[in-house]
Amino acid sequence: MLTRRSLIAAGAASLALPACTSRPGVRIGYQSNGLLLIAKQRGDLDAVARAEWRGFASGPPLLEAMSVGGVDLGGTGDTPPVVAQSQGANLVLVAAQPVAGAAAAILVPAGSPLAGPASLRGRRVAFLRGSSAQGFVTGVLRSAGLTLGDIEAINLAPGDAAAAFARGSLDAWAVWDPWFATAEVELKARVLVGGRPLAAGNSFLLANRDFAVQQPDAVRSILDALKRTAAWASGNRPALGAMIASAAGLSPAVAARVAARQDLALAPLTPAIVEQEQALADALLEQGLIPARVEVAKSVWNGWRG
Repeated sequence: MLTRRSLIAAGAASLALPACTSRPGVRIGYQSNGLLLIAKQRGDLDAVARAEWRGFASGPPLLEAMSVGGVDLGGTGDTPPVVAQSQGANLVLVAAQPVAGAAAAILVPAGSPLAGPASLRGRRVAFLRGSSAQGFVTGVLRSAGLTLGDIEAINLAPGDAAAAFARGSLDAWAVWDPWFATAEVELKARVLVGGRPLAAGNSFLLANRDFAVQQPDAVRSILDALKRTAAWASGNRPALGAMIASAAGLSPAVAARVAARQDLALAPLTPAIVEQEQALADALLEQGLIPARVEVAKSVWNGWRG
């Protein structure tokens, strides 16, 4: 089992790699969907890095591992970085992926009487605290004049929430693909509130701050390779679906939905993107969802121009 002590030790060992190494060793945290999963399956980073791949169910634990040195680079939605930064995490944003919001939703059982955001008042709504789903739920409630205090918020990781949803223990569930697509196909879940436009924003690639400072060429090379991965995936959605099905153990029907609505573009960090993330951070602070103000610009690495 990885402990905080062992993660820190592993991080120190990684950062001790000689700068002249032609293919630096990089520990990459990935989830069961997204650009990094595609790159892993295609071997797109093999020419630029000796990648060690570490899977995570969601963004918060991935960033916790990154902060203590157990992961060098990884990807999450927009809320986990803000939460991590508010807790003093040792990480930086290195690139962005604009997100339309189609790959997220608040789901209800097929026979649910709920209709619209206002109907969530007093209901058991599951989402993972600190994830992008939390920000999504907060925005949906705000649109109906509600707050998190008006619902019974259930903090569950996606796998646990899926089981609870299948048992009928939840009134609603906020989640992202591939969990979203799996619930639609296998549980016949109904979309109560779709992610467009409230879940629109940016996902991010992040790096351990020390790794980015000491291995900037490695970060740039990886981002260049991932941009090529994104270009391939955008133009090959059917093949992407088959790849996701194989990599994540999903049915072809589920994987096809995931591939069709996956956001793939990779972009450098612009002032506008940083401002968007700062607006999210300020909103989370105002709502009492993070313990301290976050200055996003202090956790931005501008070493890649795309």
